[in-house]
Amino acid sequence: MSNPRGVKLNETDITFLKSIVGEKAISTRGADLDAHASDESAHPPHRPEVVVWPQDVEQISEILRYANHRRIPVTARGGGSSLEGNPIPIFGGVVLAMYHWNKVLEIVPEDLRVRVQPGVVYQTLNEQLRPYSLFFPPAPGSAEVATIGGMVANGSSGMHSVKYGVTGDYVLRLQIVLPTGKIITVGSNAVKSASGYNLVRLFVGSEGTLGIITEITLRLRGLPEKIVAAVGRFATVRQVTNTVSEIIRYGLLPAAMELLDPVIIRTINSYLQMNLDEVPTLFLEFHGTAGGVAEETELAREICMDNGCVSFIRAEDPEERARLWKARSEAHNAVKFSNVNFRVEIGDIVVPISRYPEAVDHIYQLAQQHNVQIATFGHAGDGNLHVEILAQKGNIEERAQVDAFNAAMVRYAIQLGGTATGEHGVGIGKREFMPLEHGPSLELMRDIKRLIDPNGILNPGKIFPPLVNGEQIYQADIALPD
Repeated sequence: MSNPRGVKLNETDITFLKSIVGEKAISTRGADLDAHASDESAHPPHRPEVVVWPQDVEQISEILRYANHRRIPVTARGGGSSLEGNPIPIFGGVVLAMYHWNKVLEIVPEDLRVRVQPGVVYQTLNEQLRPYSLFFPPAPGSAEVATIGGMVANGSSGMHSVKYGVTGDYVLRLQIVLPTGKIITVGSNAVKSASGYNLVRLFVGSEGTLGIITEITLRLRGLPEKIVAAVGRFATVRQVTNTVSEIIRYGLLPAAMELLDPVIIRTINSYLQMNLDEVPTLFLEFHGTAGGVAEETELAREICMDNGCVSFIRAEDPEERARLWKARSEAHNAVKFSNVNFRVEIGDIVVPISRYPEAVDHIYQLAQQHNVQIATFGHAGDGNLHVEILAQKGNIEERAQVDAFNAAMVRYAIQLGGTATGEHGVGIGKREFMPLEHGPSLELMRDIKRLIDPNGILNPGKIFPPLVNGEQIYQADIALPD
């Protein structure tokens, strides 16, 4: 498959790449191309033309300099756990496989700071930080495979975001290779700065369209003295969402606050051989001192009971807490692997927290109107709702219904002042909603992309929808190939 300008890698290109990284660090084998053609999303795979495993930043610099001259697309890849097709090389070209860049380079406990390569896996990082009583909080659902580089590139968050914030809140400093091959460092080791434009924030969430991240410095948090989990069971989903809204309004900040509907609970029970009550459920976790956690948990219990909670169970034992949170973290896999004959898509909308109860109600109404099967869960404490949407594979009519439902759901979230994606990124699936969400400011984003990557070689086809009405088509904006 050719890239957007019709430039296809030739033997001279492959020979040059081999001269940079060596024979063993490059592959055009079908099995390797297939392994790097997709992610965890339902978006169709697209093979790269070559996979390269660079060994150092100088090699990446040389590769990008050459690719920029030849107009060859380059897509960086981490753990491949993304859910919007973010690393799928839809125009072929080169995939830079970064998952072997997995070293923790420096831990500075006295500054609550760590410096890592982008291929370090989230869970592995926290295991290495635990002896220092430190941790990196965001807690994505794919913690066992998600890489730090991928989390930074997608602006990820997770179950702890309601209390601790998102990935971008912890990025202090980045080493980046620009499309020209130039190596730059943005940010500093200080926890705040008023020095110039915040370039760190520019690259966080840019999905590899502006530069290749090769080193990341993160600030950390101290491990809490006490952790308590709690499970509230309700008769209706609306009771759960009302509870969430009140917990936030009363000033409580649980470390995690997760909604699971009965369909999700039923699927988890079957997939993990558990026996959770198949009712609307609220998972909570509190971090802090023993006294503070006790007070917060009791206030949360009172709010739950005032909103119709039929049972509220605390879990202080680490094994029981781990069991409960495994149920939540495996929610997407449970749906995916329990419905092998279905294409499973996952929505990622966020709405203002005050509108969360009505938004969840509206999503169920939309599903009924469009005659689609859904199951819902999400980071309720920050207004993030994940909607698993199922359509039988090969059923064109069901796929059209799913597409119509997904579009209606996203437009509704934006209408409420929310966003199309809270943590999965834009990738392929959310491109069409960018003009609606961002309006004229989207053109400024295009200008930034053109300035930094004038030849459009980095992860083309992501974030931006195609230009229309006779405007010149920019390489990174060309529609997906058939």
